[in-house]
Amino acid sequence: MRTLQSVDRWIDTHIHVSDRGDDNAVREHLLEDLLAVLDGAGTDLRLVISPDAYWNTVVRDEPDGAHRANAFIHSLVERAPDRLYGSCIVNPNFPDAALRTMEVCFEKWGFVQLGEMLQYMFNFRMNSDNTERVVRQAVEYDVPVQVHISTSCAATQGAFPRGGVEEMEDFLACVDRVPEATYILAHLVGTPRDNPPVVDGYLEMIGKWSPKWPDNFWAEIAQFNSPGVRSALARIPADRLLSGTDWTTRVGPPFLPFGTHFGLKSAAENPFPPSVGALAGFLRDAGASPATIERIAYRNAMELLRLAP
Repeated sequence: MRTLQSVDRWIDTHIHVSDRGDDNAVREHLLEDLLAVLDGAGTDLRLVISPDAYWNTVVRDEPDGAHRANAFIHSLVERAPDRLYGSCIVNPNFPDAALRTMEVCFEKWGFVQLGEMLQYMFNFRMNSDNTERVVRQAVEYDVPVQVHISTSCAATQGAFPRGGVEEMEDFLACVDRVPEATYILAHLVGTPRDNPPVVDGYLEMIGKWSPKWPDNFWAEIAQFNSPGVRSALARIPADRLLSGTDWTTRVGPPFLPFGTHFGLKSAAENPFPPSVGALAGFLRDAGASPATIERIAYRNAMELLRLAP
């Protein structure tokens, strides 16, 4: 049986929510149903949220889509202070609209990060003039930029025929353009693949680009039972690791328990009973010290995003 590890707080930097289900019906009680997941977590669970599903199509296709999608996120965050935090999604294909949206999100609404940057879905490159404008503006607002990197290193990811490898190359080229920015490598660590774990390939790419882990890079752990967690603990500084599970509201309500892997239809399909204690237990089993578990559980996110205790 999977061992559990108790933690008194958990902050996840990578959550997607939508007020519409697969049938496009409006979820009138989304906030209540979402907070029920937090209340049932058995600890002080806090989430950094960005839009999902229907809203991603709006952001992809409509110049004002990002503003509308972020307004939806703000409507949730403002009603759940210190439990939910906003992540500002933009589409650099509409650069002027993206900058206007960032102005509202960061100057008025208090969002804590930019992202997820969905280059594979919205058909843009991180290594481009439009995206450089957006990233430089994030530097001005002193917020991190959360960039999608395929967890599985999929062979094809939308507009990236070489999948995660090409996404990583594109990302590193963006960093060359804007080295002063702070970056979160979204859901970098995951999948059950071993010998070697998927993340090892990414770490080799970063290692060839930089002699040490860059101080301005944070990496998210998406699947805590992945063999890649050991690699991350061994090769990424403990103060640069985050919980970024990519949990969504695609199933329900009631929504699946926090800790259920992305893409699953039920908690029964999860490779372990989903809970915060299980995620922390996997860290302990992978060799993380109590101080490191605490850092990954919430301290790193609080420091990076400047969240109130």
